[in-house]
Amino acid sequence: MKEWNDDLFDEAKIKKAVNKGKRKTFFKMITIAVLVFLLLNVLNFVAYLYFSQRAFKQMDASVRLSTPNAYISHVVESVGILGGQAQYKVKKDMKHKAVAIEQSQYSFGLIPSLSISRGAGGSIGVTGEDWQLSYKDNGWQELIFFHPSVTYKQYKNDETLIQELGDDHIYEVAFSFDKPYKPSDLPIFEFPAMSWFWINTYDDEAVKSLQQHANETDWSANFIREREALGFSQNAPSYSISSLEFGYESFLNLLQTSNWTEHKNAYKILKDKDFEDIEILGMVLYGTKEELQKMFDHPIVKAASLGGVVDHY
Repeated sequence: MKEWNDDLFDEAKIKKAVNKGKRKTFFKMITIAVLVFLLLNVLNFVAYLYFSQRAFKQMDASVRLSTPNAYISHVVESVGILGGQAQYKVKKDMKHKAVAIEQSQYSFGLIPSLSISRGAGGSIGVTGEDWQLSYKDNGWQELIFFHPSVTYKQYKNDETLIQELGDDHIYEVAFSFDKPYKPSDLPIFEFPAMSWFWINTYDDEAVKSLQQHANETDWSANFIREREALGFSQNAPSYSISSLEFGYESFLNLLQTSNWTEHKNAYKILKDKDFEDIEILGMVLYGTKEELQKMFDHPIVKAASLGGVVDHY
């Protein structure tokens, strides 16, 4: 009994037991902390992947819809907390080559990364003296359009300007039609292989608002800017209803995918329309002066606006 009591109250053994318990607790806490840290990092990375993929699809859809024949060509992403940030570059397909036209950034996730970007869009033209145009980061003039159901005080036609430029170039030109055309009624059968169709996404109220704006404001700023005209591309040298219908289905999917309010509204207007009932308001064509001349001479063309220019080869 005395030996048991001595062991029980042996300070060295007690201290040893306490230290052993502390070490076990310490290593247990370290293990738990490491496991929690790894778990949180895995969960954060999973969240990052989910929000990153969703944000890219939305942004790429917005770019493809708001800029004819454009797409996101390169993205560099940084991981944040339950999200991140992406730096991206936009290229435009100009028939024989793709040209970088813009670069920008976006944030995504539950806790989007905070970023500050300074700059302002460029523009040229003075009210009442010249068209008030905007241009892209690479210096190209943005395309402008004129709604066929709206009467404007003045229309832009860059045919003379293009004729004064060189022959060995590919020109991007936006053609606005004299009236809306259904796919089966469009009187065009051949055009440069790369083209883009401007689809009517305006309801009666929007057209009325456009007409009021045209009546009350200066002619030099009266047009529809490139990002406001929605449509889709086709890469075929002849007019094909079947390929146009396929492109239209992809167009509807992009409208659903984009997170822009304007694109969501456009989808609501078009979702219940049959393909045969949609309206084409204009086209953007890519070609040489000779290839584009047929369109310039066509009676359905009401206006023409020059955009990008690249060397033919």
